[in-house]
Amino acid sequence: MVAGFGVILLLLLSVAAIGVTHIHRLSDQLTAIVSERNQKASFATGMHGLHQARHQSLLLAANLEDPFARDEELMRFAQMAGAFIQVRDQFLALPLDAEELNLWQNTRDDLRKVEEISGEIIDLLRRDALQAARDRIHTVLRPRQESMMRGWKALLDMQRAKNEAALRDAVAARDRSKSLAMALSAAAMLVGISIAVFVVRLSRRLEKDLFEAKERAQVTLRAIGDGVLRFDRDGVLRYLNPAMGHLLGVDAETSQGKPFTQVLHLSERGTRVDLAARLMAETLQGSGFDLPEAAVLTCGFGLEHEVAGRCSPIRDDRGKIGGGVLVLRDVSEQRELSRKLAWQAEHDALTGLQNRRAFEERVSRILVSRRAGDLPLSLLFIDLDYFKNVNDSAGHAAGDELLRRIAALMLCRIRESDFLARMGGDEFGLLLTACPHDMAERIAASLRDGIAALRLDWNGHSHQVGASIGVVHVPPHWASLDECLAAADAACYKAKQSGRNAIVVHANGE
Repeated sequence: MVAGFGVILLLLLSVAAIGVTHIHRLSDQLTAIVSERNQKASFATGMHGLHQARHQSLLLAANLEDPFARDEELMRFAQMAGAFIQVRDQFLALPLDAEELNLWQNTRDDLRKVEEISGEIIDLLRRDALQAARDRIHTVLRPRQESMMRGWKALLDMQRAKNEAALRDAVAARDRSKSLAMALSAAAMLVGISIAVFVVRLSRRLEKDLFEAKERAQVTLRAIGDGVLRFDRDGVLRYLNPAMGHLLGVDAETSQGKPFTQVLHLSERGTRVDLAARLMAETLQGSGFDLPEAAVLTCGFGLEHEVAGRCSPIRDDRGKIGGGVLVLRDVSEQRELSRKLAWQAEHDALTGLQNRRAFEERVSRILVSRRAGDLPLSLLFIDLDYFKNVNDSAGHAAGDELLRRIAALMLCRIRESDFLARMGGDEFGLLLTACPHDMAERIAASLRDGIAALRLDWNGHSHQVGASIGVVHVPPHWASLDECLAAADAACYKAKQSGRNAIVVHANGE
C-alpha cells in the first residue's frame, strides 16, 4: 500500500515536472516573439535611416552647381534604393499583425508620394532648374517627407511598446504558471490517490486544449492582414476570409462548399503550369507548400496578381491531416517597385545605359570567369572632346540631349553582345567580348567617326563634339578590374594629349 502510494506520488511529481517544462517552453516561445519584434524595430529603424539619408542626398544634389558632382550625387541617391529594398523585404518577411500592416500601408502611401516627387525634382535637376528644384524640395517634398518620418516613428514607437508589453506578459505568465504548478504539486502530494486520477485526466485535457490553441494561434498569425482559405482533405472549400474573396474576385460565403481547384486559379508565370492541384496534393501529404516567386493568381475578373504565401496542413491531436490552410498576399505593387528601384540602381537615368557600377560588376565577372583559350576581350574608354563648350554655350539641356543622341548612336554601331555604359559626366565605357583585336579597333574608329559627324541643332546654332578613345586588349593573365580600368584610362588620356578625336591602343608591356 505504502509502496503503491509512493509510486502514485512519484507519478504526480513527474506530471508536475512535465508541466514546469512546458511552462519554460512557453516562456522561450514568448521570448522568441519579443526577439522577433526587436527585429521589426531594427528593420524599421534601418528604413527610417535610409530614407533620411536619401532626402539629405537629394537636398545636397540640389545645392551642387557643378553638373558632374550633381550627377554623381544623384547616382548615389539611386544606389541607396537597393539597400532600402533589402531591409524592406526582410521587414515584410516577418509576420505582421493588423495594426502593423495598417501603419505600414499609411507609411507606404507617403513613401510612394515621396518617390514620385523625388523623380520630379530629379527631372528639374537634369534640366538645371536648381532653384525650382530647391523650392519643390522645401514646399512639396519636405512636408511629405516629414509625414513619412512620422509614420516611421509611429511604427518604431508601436514596436517598442509591444516589446515591453510582451516581455511583461511573458514574465507574469511564467511566474503565475510556476506558482500554480508548485501549488498543484503540493496539493497532489497531500491529497493522494483519489486526486491522482483527476490530475492525470485534467493534465491530458489541458494538453489537448493547449495543442488546439497552439494550432489555431499559428494559423491566425499567418492569416493576419492576408487572404486565408481553408479546405478539407477532399479538396472542398470550408472557409475563406473576405480578403481572400476580394483577391479571388468571388463571394466568400457562396464559394464555400465548392472544389478547391475550381475557385483557385494559380499558375507559374511564363510556363503557365497549374499550381493549385500540386499545392493541395503536397499539403495533404503533410509537407506543406511554399509558392514559387513566379506564382500568379488569376481572379474571377481575369486580372492577374503576383502573389506570395504558403499552404500548411491542419492536423488533429492524433497527428492526422484533416485539410490545409492557404495564406496569400498580393505582392504585385511591391515587386513592381522592387524592379523599378533595381533598374534605377544599375542604369543611368539620362541615357538609359548601364551605369558605372553595373559596368564594373560585368567586367569583374568576366575577368574572374576567363579561361585560357577564351576568345579575345577588349575594353574601350570613351571621353567626349569639347563637351564642356556645349554646356557652357547652349546650356545643360542641350548637353543632356547631345548625350542621349550619342548614346543612341553608339548603341547602333556596336554588337548586341557588347556592353555599353555611361561612367559619369561625358565618359563612357564599352566592353567587347569574343571580339578580335582588329574588329575592336574598327568599332572604336566607327564610334569616333560617328560622334564626330553628329550635329546638334539647338536654338539656331549647330554644335559638334569629338571623342578620345582608349583601347585595351586585355591579356589572358589580367584578372584585376582596377588594372584594366587604369590601362583604359591611361590610353584615353594619351588620346587626349595627342590632339583629341583620336584612338590610342594601350601597349600591354607599358
